[in-house]
Amino acid sequence: MQVEPTLSADAHGVGLAAACGRREDHLGYALKQAHQLMRAAIENRARAIGLGLTFPHMAALFLLSETPGLSGAQLARWAMVSPQTMNQILTRLEAEGLIVREPDPEHGRILRARVTDAGMARFLRGCELADSLIDEAQADFSADERAELLRLLGKCQNNLLRIARAEKAPIADIEGFPGCNPRAEAGGPGQKAQKIDLTRVWDGNRR
Repeated sequence: MQVEPTLSADAHGVGLAAACGRREDHLGYALKQAHQLMRAAIENRARAIGLGLTFPHMAALFLLSETPGLSGAQLARWAMVSPQTMNQILTRLEAEGLIVREPDPEHGRILRARVTDAGMARFLRGCELADSLIDEAQADFSADERAELLRLLGKCQNNLLRIARAEKAPIADIEGFPGCNPRAEAGGPGQKAQKIDLTRVWDGNRR
């Protein structure tokens, strides 16, 4: 019986690197690494000040602060996690008094969630922490460089949305995501830079 050769994890990684180019020169890798580093730093600082929220908890609070009354199923779709995972997140937030869930007046089995005053106060502390970290990450950027970074990322987002629409990809939930507002290509250096709200970035791998 002939056994097909298999690649080790390292060899597989080398093959992917060769196919995609150098990792450090690859946009997808750079974005993912920046996301992971920012997320790790935010959660580390949140633990240090006793915030009691992980990145996924802050993301859920963000979604509900932007769109009160979302159901667990809607939150799960926007957060790209399973309904079971989202239910665990909401159960903890509810137990801590940060959200309340009430039956939908027309469909009683559906629970609509909203952020309490205590939840909003905790969430805003997390936003301040994230904004501070983002400012540090861009500490040696000029105002023009900050604006240019956002402009270029906005162009990438516009291109990807155009591709997805042309290929009829299922992006209705993504387009409805709070804060999903592709930037116009007008503007650039000299335009006032906007803060990036890190809680809008969510991969849902932890809870």
